[in-house]
Amino acid sequence: MVKKKRKKRSKKQAQKASLRKQDRGFDFGFQPKVMTIPDTEFNRELVDSKVIGCAYGYHPLEGIPGRVPSITLIGTNSAAFSRAYEHFTQWGCEDDGDVVDASILLKSDGSYDLWIGPEFKRSIYRTIPKSALFNLMSMNMSWIKHIDSTNVFIHDLKEYCQSSRLHPVLIMAATCSENDIRTMQQEPIPVPNWKGLLKFGLRILTEAEAALDPIFGFKEKPANQKEVPTTVTPEDLCACRIRTINTAFPVSNERILRSSLFEQVQKMTGFENVSKTQVSQAAINIMLSNELTPGDNHYKQVTGDYCKKIWNAIADKSDIADGSPLPSTLNPTVIAHQIELDVWSTLKKMKQKCERKPFTNLQEVFRQRGYIND
Repeated sequence: MVKKKRKKRSKKQAQKASLRKQDRGFDFGFQPKVMTIPDTEFNRELVDSKVIGCAYGYHPLEGIPGRVPSITLIGTNSAAFSRAYEHFTQWGCEDDGDVVDASILLKSDGSYDLWIGPEFKRSIYRTIPKSALFNLMSMNMSWIKHIDSTNVFIHDLKEYCQSSRLHPVLIMAATCSENDIRTMQQEPIPVPNWKGLLKFGLRILTEAEAALDPIFGFKEKPANQKEVPTTVTPEDLCACRIRTINTAFPVSNERILRSSLFEQVQKMTGFENVSKTQVSQAAINIMLSNELTPGDNHYKQVTGDYCKKIWNAIADKSDIADGSPLPSTLNPTVIAHQIELDVWSTLKKMKQKCERKPFTNLQEVFRQRGYIND
C-alpha cells in the first residue's frame, strides 16, 4: 500500500490559518479613508445656459417685509437654466438656499468672478451623514463666471452682507438674446421653473481677503512636486478615537462610564494607569465582537477583512437608549484583556518596535508616545 504524501502548507497559508483563531485588538482612531464626489452635472447645465451677464435689483419675497437684494443671471438657454435648478432642488435648495454656495470675488482690475457650487459641509452631510466616522477626502466643483465690470450695486451688497447678521439675497435667472442685452431694447424673461435661491450666506470678498481662503487660494501642484505621504499623528489618533465613540456609541459609552467597570479594571494589577477611553473602547469592542459573531469576545471568529467588517458594523450602528442592561460578558477580566489587545494592535500599526512585554510596559510606551491623552 502506497502512502499518499501530504501537501505542505505554504508559509502564507500557515500565517492565515493562525490569524483566524487569534484574539484581536481594534483601535477606533484608525478611521478608514473615504472619497466623496458631489453632483457635478449642474456645472455643465450652467455652462449650457450661456450666461452673458448679470442684472441687479430688489425683489419681493413672501414672509419678508420690503424687498431683498437680488442678482439675476442673464443667459440665452432657458431649458439649461431649468435643468441646473433641478439639480439645486435635489440638493434641497427650496428648504435651504445655502445648500448652493455662492461667492463673489472682486478683482483688482474692476471685474469680478461669480462662483456657484455645492456648499461643502451640506454636500458632505448629503453624501455621508456619518462623516465623523471617516477620514474624508472630498472633491468639490464650482461654476465660475467672469464679469468684465463691477456695478456699484455689488459694493453696496458687500456692505449689506457685512453689516447685518441676517442678510437675505435672492439669486434669480432670466433669458434674452445677446443682441437684446447689448441694446437693452427688451426686458429679460424670467426662467419659469427657477423659483430663486434665497441665500443668507452669500460671500463677497476682495482678492486680498480671499488670499487665505482655501477655496480661492487653490493652486495647482507643480509637476515635479512629489506627494508627501500622510501618516496618523498621535493627536489625530486620539481625536478620531473619541469622535468615533461619541458619534457611533454615545449611549453605550455613557452607560459604560456610569457603571463601575472603569474602577474595577483599574484595581487589577498592571492596569492602574488605563484611561476611561481605553475601558470604553475595549467594552464596545467586546460588544461589537458579540454582534458580529455571537459568543465571540475578541474578534477571534471574524474571518476575512475583519477591520472592514468592524467599520461596516460601526457605520450601521444605531445606539438607542432602550434601558437594557450592559451585556454580562462585560466583566473586568475580559475588558482588561481587550485593552491589552487594543494597545498591542495600535503600537504595531504605528510601527513601534515593542516585543511582547508585560502590559504595564506596553501601556507606558502607549502613554509616552501620546497614543492616549486622557
